[in-house]
Amino acid sequence: TPMNAILGYSQLMQRDASLIADQREHLNIINRSGENLLALINEVLEISRIEAKQISLDFAVFDLHALLRYLENMFDSSTDAKGLHFEIIGIESVPRYVAADENKLRQVLVNLLGNAVKFTEQGSVIMRVAVENGSAEGMRLSVEVEDTGVGIAEDELDKVFDYFEQTASGRAKKSGTGLGLAISRDYVRKMGGDIT
Repeated sequence: TPMNAILGYSQLMQRDASLIADQREHLNIINRSGENLLALINEVLEISRIEAKQISLDFAVFDLHALLRYLENMFDSSTDAKGLHFEIIGIESVPRYVAADENKLRQVLVNLLGNAVKFTEQGSVIMRVAVENGSAEGMRLSVEVEDTGVGIAEDELDKVFDYFEQTASGRAKKSGTGLGLAISRDYVRKMGGDIT
């Protein structure tokens, strides 16, 4: 896409050793803004696919423990930077290998943890994983994210999964699009579960 070309060239330019500090910072701003715009474009395209009923699941066997450890590593630096306690509880209690759409599951979990970290300034972010209704035929993965952040007002709970809706705390942060939770719910429901 054109956005990938912009990001690619800005990253190539960042390698130039002759850049002065101001130029390097300007390139960093271009790169961060481009990445944010690309994420927004991808979210809007994903909504179009969802509404056109064009999303499909790619079920495959994958290492769930590795996915959860990846999430631990991914969020360790951002929670450390904010001085938050971060933990994923229950990794050893769930099966190591599962059949599901790993990419969509990862996207949902990254979104949930990302929101928890974004709206938590002190305290903790905890993710709990467990198996419900485990049997030889199948199981349901239960994931719970708890944080000590600003929370969601009771009168906004119904809107939080609507497209382009943001809570008062989300609008105050001036970040996000109001798409992440809506897309996450669509993915989870497509996989036979729900998110509340």
